[in-house]
Amino acid sequence: MVATNLLPLAGVVAFGWRVGELLAVYWIEVVVMVLAHSAAAMFAERPIDLEDRSFYIVGYDEDAERDEEVWGTPAEPIQLVSWLPPIYRRNARVVRRSLGVFVFLLVPLLPVGWDALSYLTPTVGLTALGVCGAQVAEVRREFLAERAYEERSPYMVVEAAQRVVFFYFMIGIVTVTAVTFGIFAVEAAIAPGALDEIAEAFGVEVLLLPYLLPITLAKATVEWGRRRAFREDDPDGIATWFTGEDPRREWKKEEESADDW
Repeated sequence: MVATNLLPLAGVVAFGWRVGELLAVYWIEVVVMVLAHSAAAMFAERPIDLEDRSFYIVGYDEDAERDEEVWGTPAEPIQLVSWLPPIYRRNARVVRRSLGVFVFLLVPLLPVGWDALSYLTPTVGLTALGVCGAQVAEVRREFLAERAYEERSPYMVVEAAQRVVFFYFMIGIVTVTAVTFGIFAVEAAIAPGALDEIAEAFGVEVLLLPYLLPITLAKATVEWGRRRAFREDDPDGIATWFTGEDPRREWKKEEESADDW
């Protein structure tokens, strides 16, 4: 998985790929993931349980939904088509609130501005179609094919996507700050003018590689962590971040404790 995600670095060095195009594909992938999870949240059957949480998605806090009666009454399913499970109208408010996460997704575009449009090339578009298909297929496998929507609340579904967004957001902040400071510190202390010489000899894209490396490693971490979170009942390490705070674990522990007694 790490090797696969490091292939874009080889493409930049050996085949002249543009770093901006790769980052555009990564950004589109995250956007599609958020939208796919938002759609999947409409099928979730369980009510929201926000008690004793340490992480809240955008639009929620420790007091949200606690006093609303809508989650204490049986949900009314709406069958749109026969080949899909029913959706629930009450889930729409969760999805609507959670879409505030796009504020964080727009942050990477601010320093680029309208220049971001220059990276929407036919190659990026074709790749984006593949990314969209992969994300939709993954969400379908996790939530629909495995019938996970029967045991999850809409909050739990959108939380899975938002944890990925916040992970990338923090990695991006740390990467930009640390790499920029490191590059200019090294140039000032050891080799003044080296950046200009490297850019002239190898192209500006080479100077962007130190930014791309942490992001590609972060992407590999996300894929590995999400895979473990999905396949294992009690994952540990970084996978616990992508697992989320699932109240069903507490219910299971309480049931096991009761059985032991």
